[in-house]
Order: sequence, then structure tokens, then C-alpha cells
Amino acid sequence: MGKIIAVGGGFGGDAEAKFARYVMELTGKSAPNYLQIPTTGYDFADGHSFAYYCKMGCSVDMLYLTHAYMTEEIIAQKIRNADMIYVPGGNLKFVADTWRKTGADKYLKEAFEQDKVLFGSSSGSMCWFKQGFDDCGPEDAFMFVDALGLIPYNNVPHYESEFWQTFNGYADKTPLSSICCENETALQYIDGKYSLMISSNRPDARVWFFDAEDGYKRYDLRQRPDILERL
Repeated sequence: MGKIIAVGGGFGGDAEAKFARYVMELTGKSAPNYLQIPTTGYDFADGHSFAYYCKMGCSVDMLYLTHAYMTEEIIAQKIRNADMIYVPGGNLKFVADTWRKTGADKYLKEAFEQDKVLFGSSSGSMCWFKQGFDDCGPEDAFMFVDALGLIPYNNVPHYESEFWQTFNGYADKTPLSSICCENETALQYIDGKYSLMISSNRPDARVWFFDAEDGYKRYDLRQRPDILERL
């Protein structure tokens, strides 16, 4: 039950097309319904992704949760009509607060239970986890944000950068184990099993695991597939 692809930082070039085809195949439909929820960017849409999936043959739609006309009925209808749901990057706290306020969180959990494909990059990756570590605090300070909770860990994107490795000093400030994805990598949760995706553009990229049950020791999940198996 459930399909999530949490991307640390977007796939580019040939890897983007391969990723898009893969996400579409996961829906089991040749022309799936694509829904983008751009709340992370204060409802500023990711036009590239929208146009890309349109060109790939999807029926495409947007869900603007901050617009005055929005109702719970519209939210439910759009999410239930989707086969695949994409959330772009942005502000994790804003998206978490808005989803709770509008009730979108309830329908996204329903979508997960109905085996729709949920995916996103950066804050659109963190939103599916129990918690994310994002630079959305006062004056762009990092903070932990409670998110949708479909994956029971903390998440950190863009982890190859020194800026996002700020998390190293905060790893033990959460009771949760953490999964940190570098750009052009992703953690997949497909029907109860975790696996990694690594772009051909960055074959040496890594996904890291901070184990709360082992003193927050950091492990390279590419070198420790046994950890993935027991998540």
C-alpha cells in the first residue's frame, strides 16, 4: 500500500525523462492524471514540471489551496481524480500549515491509501515524511517541521551541500532517525518496501541515514542495504 518518491534535488537531462516515464508507469496507466500542488511555493506553480508531464501525455491539473474560491469539495475532487501528485520545492512550514488548515492533509493520506503516486523534490520531498528539516524559520533559520507523516522519519534534501549539512549539528535534536538525500537521488517507498534511486548524472551520489537507535551515527545507505531492508 502506498507509493512515494522523495527526491533530494531534481533529476536533470536524460535522467529527467527516465524519471518521468517511471513515475507514470507506477500509476499503471498510459495517460495518467497529473496533479501539481504548489503550496510550498505559496501557490507559485512549477511550470516546467507541469508542461513536461503534459508533453508526456498526461492530463494535467493544479490545486491552488490559497485561492479564495477554494473549498474542501474542490480539494477532495482534484486529489481523488489524480493518479500522480507532485509537490515542488519551497517552504515546508507553510505547506504543512496550509494542508492542515484546508483539510488537504486528510485527502492526501487517502490518496496514499488508494495507491496513488506521491512525489516531489526538496520541500516537496520532506512533506511526505513525519518531519522535515527546512530553512523556513525566522530569517531563513533551519527548523524541524511536522509534516504529513506517511514515512515515519525526518528528511533532509540537497545534502551534498555544506549549507544543508548544517543538519549534522541538529541530528540528535529530534527523536526520529533521519534520511538525507543528495541532489539527483531519491528514497522510494513502494508497496511497503524502501529503495534508492540514483541519477546517471551523479553516479557517486549518496543517501544517508542518521540512526536514532545507534547514537545518531551516520550510515551511507548505498553501502548498507541491510538498513533499508529493516526500515
